[in-house]
Amino acid sequence: MTLEELRARYPSLAADRRLLRNDVYQVLLVGILTGDLAPGERLKDGELTEALRVSRTPVREAISKLQQVGLIRTAPNRYTLVAPMEIKEILNVIGVMRLLFPTAIGEALHVVDVDMELELTVLAERLEREAEAPVVDAFQRATTAVLDAIPDRVLAESIEMLIPRFVRYVSLSPEGAEALSRQHVLDFARAMAHSEERAVDLMDAALQGLVDDLRPRVGGAG
Repeated sequence: MTLEELRARYPSLAADRRLLRNDVYQVLLVGILTGDLAPGERLKDGELTEALRVSRTPVREAISKLQQVGLIRTAPNRYTLVAPMEIKEILNVIGVMRLLFPTAIGEALHVVDVDMELELTVLAERLEREAEAPVVDAFQRATTAVLDAIPDRVLAESIEMLIPRFVRYVSLSPEGAEALSRQHVLDFARAMAHSEERAVDLMDAALQGLVDDLRPRVGGAG
């Protein structure tokens, strides 16, 4: 990746302003989730610091955070690269999500307020009304509403660590995008909006649908 390529991908970097630490993380995160920074692509501190007009410290902090959520891999003094997308890994991610989400959703059902109800209702209505409404974005917004609401922050943070890998996979891989059911996400958002306990089963159904579609693609998986 050259400096010119990075600036071409992010025209706003031409603006004469210094980025904050979290800006650096967000720029790289969005680049990875959208595929602008492709799986397996090597990243160089020097190019990033020059393009983003920041010191090495915020770049290294951003890379460290992205490594923690599984989107970047590093080997000291050898390479830093965008993590490859692997079906086996995403199946493991989904497996852990299926273990943690029932408790998180159960907690959220007890604290649904007017704002959360409105947000999820609007989300469901848009999914139903607009055929082009992105399912992955709706899933992410619905799960964010759940995780922001629950009092158990350790549980919320554990799931939040998994979401970026999940979102990248279902956003960028054709099989992932096809496997995430619009109807499951729509039904989940509606059930959460009305504090219905079936929301737990609906989330699991959405994730199980992905597992059923992806597992045959893994050689030797049963």
